[in-house]
Amino acid sequence: MALGWQMEHVLYQSGLHELPALPKVVKFDGVLVVLSLRTILGQAAQELVEFHDADLLYQKDLDPDAVISRAQDVLDGLLQHFTDAMQGGTPVFLLSFIEPPATSSGLFTPRQRGGIYQLVHALNNHLAARLSQNPSSYYLEINDLLRAEGDRGIYDGYDFCFAHAGLLSGRDEHPLPGRILQRLDQMLSVLDAEQPVKLIITDLDNTLWKGVLAEEEEIVPGDHTEGWPIGYAEALIECKRRGIVLAICSKNEEALTRANFDKVWYGRIRWEDFAVTRVNWQPKSQNVREILQAVNVLPEHTVFIDDNPLEIAEVTRAFPQMRTLTGDPHTWRAELLYGVPYQVPRLSAESQQRTEAIQAKVQRDSHLASGDREGYLRELGLAVEILTLDLQSPQFARALELLNKTNQFNTTGQRWTMAEIGAFVAEGGQLYALRARDRMTEHGLVGLALLQGNRLRQLVLSCRVFGLGLEDTLLQHLCRLGDQGQTLRADWVDTGRNATARQFLEQHFLPQEDVWQLRGAPGWPEHIAVLR
Repeated sequence: MALGWQMEHVLYQSGLHELPALPKVVKFDGVLVVLSLRTILGQAAQELVEFHDADLLYQKDLDPDAVISRAQDVLDGLLQHFTDAMQGGTPVFLLSFIEPPATSSGLFTPRQRGGIYQLVHALNNHLAARLSQNPSSYYLEINDLLRAEGDRGIYDGYDFCFAHAGLLSGRDEHPLPGRILQRLDQMLSVLDAEQPVKLIITDLDNTLWKGVLAEEEEIVPGDHTEGWPIGYAEALIECKRRGIVLAICSKNEEALTRANFDKVWYGRIRWEDFAVTRVNWQPKSQNVREILQAVNVLPEHTVFIDDNPLEIAEVTRAFPQMRTLTGDPHTWRAELLYGVPYQVPRLSAESQQRTEAIQAKVQRDSHLASGDREGYLRELGLAVEILTLDLQSPQFARALELLNKTNQFNTTGQRWTMAEIGAFVAEGGQLYALRARDRMTEHGLVGLALLQGNRLRQLVLSCRVFGLGLEDTLLQHLCRLGDQGQTLRADWVDTGRNATARQFLEQHFLPQEDVWQLRGAPGWPEHIAVLR
């Protein structure tokens, strides 16, 4: 597979006695690490049986849990070596270990306790869990790729010992290495936040179920959901778990449609899983516009899914930047589950609560539009906490996600790699994050400021908390740091999509060509308390 990459290979023995020697002069987009299972098991055996017997360790008369535990300890030590070597900069991808066939212990005793499959499977689970705690390291699964390509022609466990778990030499023509690099390329694209999807708007009839329910005399759930609709619903729920907001746009009678929805799905996917619903006889482009305004997401970060090509054409004409799915519904599940724009590097608490946060925003907007804005803000019970983050902070992954996905309230629009953030911090940069909650919902981490000396390099705020005064709160906090009330400056870059950020800067800064000068520190909004 030709990806046009410049690559450098460094041999590492996967031993606790050896520190990884990584080149210092070349700037890498990523580092791919392949640890040797055989070496890890050998180091575990050295302690357990006082002999470097990696290949048959799992067949010794040992407690299987003790073998797994010691191998995990060795793995932890190796991971610490790479964490120290990379210093939180360049993203590191660690390949999963190849899992032997579960039947390696016999046709009648697959997956037996103490077998090699259980040992390797446990190590992979441990590896994935450990990497999820490190903001700059990622688990790269290859066992599904191996199965898809057919492992008989490349996996050496059929010809040698199962513990070796390597790839046969001299098989350069096998597609697996190329598939691994292709997956790595996809993961790097996700980290670079190349046009991520933040909102999925779906039709209902012949989209979330088969047929037109309003025309049915009797609703038989299995008749309408069996087959591809179940897979489509499964994919939508997974996207919601990743923090992608779901919305419904359907030409129907709302009350009847809501009742039919519950009859068809009976809780497998719920009406409440959708943050915004528009079920009426308006043109779909008008409903889509209202949904975008309610959720505060740009068209280019939205996917519209409908079975009717005429509806697709109408919405696309109104929003040419918007992506769409139509045609064969059997393809939708794979696109939503595995397509690059739908992936997230980390699952944060904020992403999993995003639907509830958007629903609370819609309710807030309704109250604010009804009249007494100040009174409502006082009753909202808004409280904030401002945190100082480093690259190892538990909230850092969410902060980087917010930084690289925010468009509208973003003072420069800059996207950051892990290496660039690492360099920013090494040069004295500080990350200040704002966490908020109110009586309706826990918003989580919704604001981020990058401060270097007296220069505000970037300020971002989640679109779902616009208009609550949180941006004033964060700026006021920054002005108090080092008595910067009169000297703070802010970078500004017009991206064509960040007019909201410009309006905020114009309230508090004197416009200049690139770096704006603070007029004066804003006051702390009276309706916002401090979280203790």
